[in-house]
Amino acid sequence: MVKKILFLGTFPPPHYGASILNGKILEILKVSKNIVVKSIKLNYSKDMADVGKINLHKIGGIFKVRAEILRSIKSFKPDLIYFAPATAGRGLKRDNFFVQIIKQAKIPILFHVHSRVKPRKLGERRLLKKMFKDEKAIVLGTELIKDLSWILPQRNIFIIPNAIQNIVSENNLKKELLARKKEINTKILFLSNMDETKGWLKLLQSCDILNRRGINFECRFVGAWPSRDEEERFSRYVLKNRLSSKIKYLGKQVGVSKEAIFASSDIFVFPTEYPLETFGLVILEAMMHGLPVIANGIATIPSTIIHEKTGFVLKKNSPTELADYLEELIHNPPKGLKMGAEGRKRFLREFEIERYGGKLLNLISNI
Repeated sequence: MVKKILFLGTFPPPHYGASILNGKILEILKVSKNIVVKSIKLNYSKDMADVGKINLHKIGGIFKVRAEILRSIKSFKPDLIYFAPATAGRGLKRDNFFVQIIKQAKIPILFHVHSRVKPRKLGERRLLKKMFKDEKAIVLGTELIKDLSWILPQRNIFIIPNAIQNIVSENNLKKELLARKKEINTKILFLSNMDETKGWLKLLQSCDILNRRGINFECRFVGAWPSRDEEERFSRYVLKNRLSSKIKYLGKQVGVSKEAIFASSDIFVFPTEYPLETFGLVILEAMMHGLPVIANGIATIPSTIIHEKTGFVLKKNSPTELADYLEELIHNPPKGLKMGAEGRKRFLREFEIERYGGKLLNLISNI
């Protein structure tokens, strides 16, 4: 029996973890012979600087989405709503508004939660309880079950770790590894949205420590700035600490140019302290390219990176701790290559999109 699914979520543009993954999920659903899917884009942000802000364009978008949901319920007649919701701030209020429309139509909802569920205020707690009550939800790892256990029984919470499509062939990977072995200057990579909570300042401070220790390296930062103020703070820090010869900011990169940057890097660093961090798809991209990963041990990161085998999980997430691990890999390139190779194996075994698609489709068919 063919199941009709109405998919509500954020989709690119702008490009960030959840929107990119939603796009991949939509592709998986579209190719399934047992599913007919219709999607509705919830986000009206034009770029990363626009995310989280309120304006007339977005307010108008809310009413357009409301009309489209009502139209789809009437004409498409979905069997299931697949909803990737916001779980905090204005996005939570917006999505709860949409969910209550769906609940009135008595259509079951499968939530796919890409962010932490950590209500900061009593009002948020009430909205979350109202939104998730009597529904089912997917979380990204066992560490995140507790985020929903105060709302849903555990039988209604399912675990499917994030995944991405493998776009690096074994032949291309061999070429990347040969280039890394020939490279004298170690290249460190940070790739994310350039919000301070994602860790760019922490890495800059670590680079300052490495530089003072007389260690040779190049650190590259890739991503879009959320504000002019943060961009200026980044530049001032680099100049003040005389790091211009060590630090490169390469702007926002997507597609082929982004993959080329991964390919020419030696170590990937993700010292995130983002309060709603869950997984970090960018970690999987680094593992796909055979890079050792150093990341903060929050959310599902400790079960993604195997400490001392595929990289290092930071316990304190301090600039000194990060600098010490970076120095260890800079002085021991074979160790970094071995970690990267183990990370690549783990990615193919656990986090490749085909495996993910099978788990997702199996879950949907049984709901």
